[in-house]
Amino acid sequence: MEDIKSLEIPGRICLMGDKVDLLGKPVIAMAINLMMRLNYTARSDDIIELYSHDTKEKIKFNLGDSPPRDNDLGYWSVLYERLKEKITHGFVLEVKSDIPIGVGLSTSAAISVGFLRTMSKAFSFNLSNNEIAELAYLGENHDLGIQCGRMDQYSIAHGGITFIHTNENPRVEQLDISYLPIVVGDSIEERKAVLVLNRIKRQIREGDSLTLNAFKIIEDCVNQGKQALLKSDFKKFGMYMDIQQEQEIILETATEKILKLCKAAKNAGAYGAKQMGAGGGGCMLAIAPGKQEEVARAIEKAGGRAWVFEIFKYEY
Repeated sequence: MEDIKSLEIPGRICLMGDKVDLLGKPVIAMAINLMMRLNYTARSDDIIELYSHDTKEKIKFNLGDSPPRDNDLGYWSVLYERLKEKITHGFVLEVKSDIPIGVGLSTSAAISVGFLRTMSKAFSFNLSNNEIAELAYLGENHDLGIQCGRMDQYSIAHGGITFIHTNENPRVEQLDISYLPIVVGDSIEERKAVLVLNRIKRQIREGDSLTLNAFKIIEDCVNQGKQALLKSDFKKFGMYMDIQQEQEIILETATEKILKLCKAAKNAGAYGAKQMGAGGGGCMLAIAPGKQEEVARAIEKAGGRAWVFEIFKYEY
């Protein structure tokens, strides 16, 4: 048994391909240096305590029991259920996050991956990054019934900038990129991602030609965007960001506030700008070599909250 004091897990942003993982298509994601911290303490008895400093949610139960899942720590409850036959003693696990909840920077995947990385080390499960990512996906999608693809879990489990094949045989390509001049803006509005996702999934099931055609164009942006990134061709990558955003408008997933922030970023010198995640509010992303501070100020002047993030890579 390894004694763990603390563990840090990154948030993530989607550089290209938002929502196409619903069809198992590839995406490009980036783990960011905005962190969630988990603190673990082993107990000598059979009591398990889970606590979130951010939501003040607390769960206490006995080893082998089934913890409640209809709460803010339900992500941990369902994953514990999957692992409980191998967990041999009680523990206390706490989480505190700098990643804001509900803006599209993937706190849900971070808290799931964090739990699994902690349990793997504490109980010597020796789970691989792919095993951690897939378990996190199954907990969120299958057990909790959340309409998500595989991008978030695989991005956060692997770190860095990743080209992720999100079909039923997931595969991750770690892109050799050490610098990316991006700015993220939060629209600071009520996010309606669930409504948007449910509508988009319904349109996919119904074979809606407009939706499927938009997804094909976005998929092409992902493949072309990968090549642009590997060549550090930020101008071309920005062009593909703009093309994806045109499809988001066609899909009616963009809000007026998001479009305002994208326009402000472009006017301040960004090569390209696009929304992130499902849509219906949340965050947008701009690529702006040499202009990151100017673009961040423009986003805030337009009524958003801006961050300049760096690529997060795990140290092994």
